[in-house]
Amino acid sequence: MALVVALGLQIALLALTFALLNARDRRRDRAIAAVTAACPRPLRGSLAVHARAPVLSRRVVVTLNLSDFDVGDVWAAVRPIADALPPRVALVIGARVDDTLPVTLGVAVVAPAAR
Repeated sequence: MALVVALGLQIALLALTFALLNARDRRRDRAIAAVTAACPRPLRGSLAVHARAPVLSRRVVVTLNLSDFDVGDVWAAVRPIADALPPRVALVIGARVDDTLPVTLGVAVVAPAAR
């Protein structure tokens, strides 16, 4: 009897772990889809997107690397993305400050409902 209980507990723990990982992956995919859908169409192929979502938190952090963009293109891409952020999604933007200096500027934007 104890063997059946131990086996059932292990299976339940494994199912819970898979459910949490699946929920994390879906949150991360929805955040990436929302950010890329809000990005202007001509700039979509030029940006690098990375998302992090913890297993036990509903918060998602999406990082955009806009280092190869011109200054005007950075603001053209950031404004619609910042307006379209879903709740509990933070956006971190990395952009090169100056072509001659090896400095990258990071800016964090949080969705209005999460403030």
